[in-house]
Amino acid sequence: MIKVVVTDIDDTLLNSKEQLTEKTVETIKKCIDNGVKVILASGRPDFGMYQFVEKLKLDSYDNYLLSYNGAKLTNLSTGEVVYDKMLDVDRLKFLVDKSIEKNCNILTYQENKVYTNKANPYAEWEANALKTSLVIVEDLKSRIVEKAPKVIMLEEPEKALKIKEELSKEIGDTYEVAMSKPFFIEVNDKGISKGKALEVLCEKLNITKDEMLAIGDGLNDLSMIEFAGIGVAMGNANDKLKEKADYITKSNDEDGFSYAIEKFVFKK
Repeated sequence: MIKVVVTDIDDTLLNSKEQLTEKTVETIKKCIDNGVKVILASGRPDFGMYQFVEKLKLDSYDNYLLSYNGAKLTNLSTGEVVYDKMLDVDRLKFLVDKSIEKNCNILTYQENKVYTNKANPYAEWEANALKTSLVIVEDLKSRIVEKAPKVIMLEEPEKALKIKEELSKEIGDTYEVAMSKPFFIEVNDKGISKGKALEVLCEKLNITKDEMLAIGDGLNDLSMIEFAGIGVAMGNANDKLKEKADYITKSNDEDGFSYAIEKFVFKK
């Protein structure tokens, strides 16, 4: 029996217009009414996820929020951070240098804002998606004064995968390198993944992974798809994710999230 549904946000819960459909909202309400927890698990920072928490009323009961690709797990009822693994200032600055070496733009988070080294459409997309300010500063290292859970190197999709593979070989011993979008190369501390955070979550909720369904679309969802008892890939998901999933649902423009929940949670 599925007791917990863990879902990615972008291109999974949201359609291609970055909207929550009426069907998705209804499905999540049905889960809540039937005692099934719905937990958001995203590469987004927590401050960029609360808009969905509030709209879906996910903080109306004992629930959790998984942010920054699993670098932070927060109890929504109490505000307690039950797990976090942040990058310190020196490591963030090292990654800025690494992005310069790779000739990539880069972004990170300071003061609940998006900071980037140069005006670019990918950083603008991130700030707009998070509904926060975008701060452009060429000497980005000078403005990094607090810990952050990750940086994102920004590159055109046709180049990004190659750079991601290079980075995995060069710094993969001490950092996790993943892609949440074709133009986002996300770098977290080693050991960080959505799947690892789900291990902690199972302990907190006193459930087994067989009582959990996880659904996503990107390569940063791979660990949670493999961890959960039922791992679902969206119809629009990355091909590698589809290969590892237990089931491939419809696309995010066909209410694929709701389709999978009805099939596996409500057995329809």
